[in-house]
Amino acid sequence: MKCVFLGIGSAFDAGQTNVSILVECGGNRILLDCGFNAGHACMNMVPDAHDIDALWISHFHGDHFFGLPFLLGSFFNAGREKTFHICGPEGIEDKVTQTVNLAYPSLLGKIGFGVVFHEFKPGDVKFVSGFGVSTCAIDHSGSAQAIRLECAGKVLFYTGDGALNDDCTQLAKNAQLGILEAYSLDGPVKKGHSSIMASVNFAISARIDTVCLVHLENFVRTCRVKNVLKQFSLSDSTVIIPEQGQVFEI
Repeated sequence: MKCVFLGIGSAFDAGQTNVSILVECGGNRILLDCGFNAGHACMNMVPDAHDIDALWISHFHGDHFFGLPFLLGSFFNAGREKTFHICGPEGIEDKVTQTVNLAYPSLLGKIGFGVVFHEFKPGDVKFVSGFGVSTCAIDHSGSAQAIRLECAGKVLFYTGDGALNDDCTQLAKNAQLGILEAYSLDGPVKKGHSSIMASVNFAISARIDTVCLVHLENFVRTCRVKNVLKQFSLSDSTVIIPEQGQVFEI
């Protein structure tokens, strides 16, 4: 399983692309979130419009799915014919349709490929585009869900945004890779978000092999955060703060 960090930034970080990760396994590719500017990064790094099979939207905030009209428009311009699968919380089809119609009212009627929606409730387990997909609610917005991806014996856990809870711990158990939002360095934490300290403690509880911290607030990223991470004793776990464009394989 290969993960390409197309973006690692928080909602209003002008210097970074919004968090978006392309996951490839067994010849299939799923995009995790596609915010304001993530669609541009995606098409720059994955120029073939047929190379992305599915999209997971963790919740309905602009920095996680407002890049979708650009993405679909790029597929249309490239002459895509392959069906595209869009997964997300309850209401995913209505939210996507409203958003795309607001941006480009005629686009959905012109595209020459099928769009299939997969609606998830917390606790659902489904198989989409070669990936086993299971979810749980996470403490952020009303719709937010964390996701566990399984493929070829590899396991990835991705939070989107949110404060970690017991359901997340169970869903993330023994994942080889956890991609976790860490908005702040330590407490106090902005409501509905997590911190580096909370994410590290979570990784220990869930026995995650490697943790990638994303969605850091601007001032946190500019701190000497890597030196802070060295102070943590994580037994067999590893903590990484990825850069945009970085590739990680498990």
